[in-house]
Amino acid sequence: MSLLPLALLLAAAPSRLVLDDTIEIPSSEWRYVDIEAKEPMAVVNCEYQVVSENSPVRVVWIPRAILETYRAGRRGNILAATSFGMEGRLRHVAPDPGDYAMVIENQPGSRARAKVKVRVWLESAVSPRELTPRRRLAVILISAIVFFAMVSFSAFKLRGQIG
Repeated sequence: MSLLPLALLLAAAPSRLVLDDTIEIPSSEWRYVDIEAKEPMAVVNCEYQVVSENSPVRVVWIPRAILETYRAGRRGNILAATSFGMEGRLRHVAPDPGDYAMVIENQPGSRARAKVKVRVWLESAVSPRELTPRRRLAVILISAIVFFAMVSFSAFKLRGQIG
């Protein structure tokens, strides 16, 4: 009877999907996705997998305000980055609410286009103070089911000991 993980999953903080798509990146180029972190301590998550032949990429997370300097070749003020590879994931906390960019960069010097399956989502690092009515009902129902299952199992075991 392992319903506790299900209850914890239902009570977990909500996430907001930003992107779930395949992006094509020209050789030695990059593309970006705008991300708006609306709350303090938002957690940005990115998973990627290259689906084309041997075109390593990396993911870089930067403030949106420095995108033009990044375009000009200055790579300072990077919040987080993965190494170049055929797949990877990045998870990092937004320092402040605001606009950010998730850059998917084809390896410099690469002669091949990269087709990359990318999934980006945001989670709240701060747990909500109150559950939504739907989640509250789910937690109550799961708790009641577990309680009655335990009482029934105990009664069954006790009846076997007595009789």
